[in-house]
Amino acid sequence: MGSSVNDPRAEELLVERALHGLDDHERRELEQLGVAGDTTFDIAAAAVAQAAVDRQEMPAHVTAKILAAAPALDMRRTLTGVVAPPTELSRDTLVGVQLSEFTPASETSALPMAMPMPMPMPMAVPVPLPVPPGPTDELAARRNRSRFATVAPWLAAAACLVIASGAVFYAARNGGGTAASIASAADGRAELVKNATDLTTIAWTATKDPAATATTGDVIWSEAKQRGYMRFVGLAANDPTQFQYQLWIFDKDRDDKFPVDGGVFDVSSTGEVIIPITARLRVSDATLFAVTIEKPGGVVVSKRERIVVTAAKG
Repeated sequence: MGSSVNDPRAEELLVERALHGLDDHERRELEQLGVAGDTTFDIAAAAVAQAAVDRQEMPAHVTAKILAAAPALDMRRTLTGVVAPPTELSRDTLVGVQLSEFTPASETSALPMAMPMPMPMPMAVPVPLPVPPGPTDELAARRNRSRFATVAPWLAAAACLVIASGAVFYAARNGGGTAASIASAADGRAELVKNATDLTTIAWTATKDPAATATTGDVIWSEAKQRGYMRFVGLAANDPTQFQYQLWIFDKDRDDKFPVDGGVFDVSSTGEVIIPITARLRVSDATLFAVTIEKPGGVVVSKRERIVVTAAKG
């Protein structure tokens, strides 16, 4: 199960709609991209919710009430030697003859003696009939088959969603989120500084936002390698349950209304912190880097209500 959407931004909006919902601006953007009718991710998200529902067996008294209201099944065939119920049709649809032409074996002694019989009729041997399954057993079997047929494809879809969205958002949403990743980022930054031949280094400029008071540091970026790191000193620590920082990269080849998402991150100390950049899309020519404060988990399109630092390419 997969989506046919090829535009990464459209796919990101579809995932965001399925997991968190979209605001009016995001919905309009999705409509402009022409994929608002794609429900692939919505269905998969519904599968996750359905799979998590605690299913309960039907109460015994409800089962009994349903079975009592159901029409009774009469599995007896209208063959010679088997008494047909009075309500059955006069023609046996299995044999294709009139039932009135046959007499049950138990009544053969009552035949008139004057009836011409060219040869003795063999005694009809009652045909052993299969015993139909009990209503309760049949109901349980149908319920089990129905449950498996319903849940199996949804679980497969849910697994696809978990794998796909996890792969996309782990890198795009959690760069620098733990102490271990911050520690390894220092080594990664040093390696990039040493090996990148097109490295751009730009100092941060703090805004008047309270979280950015006296913040210094820089951002480095290599377009050839599509890698970069942010370094902060003095940026206010955040509570991830209240808000998170998010980087935006303005590309010369893209509309400024839709900068590239550079990743969501947390800051646990006002000392030096190094955060790797995890650009969601390829950046052709970065002209400006900006860090905003967003809701936990970040956003697809920022309203830019709180910008803490910027770094403009000269």
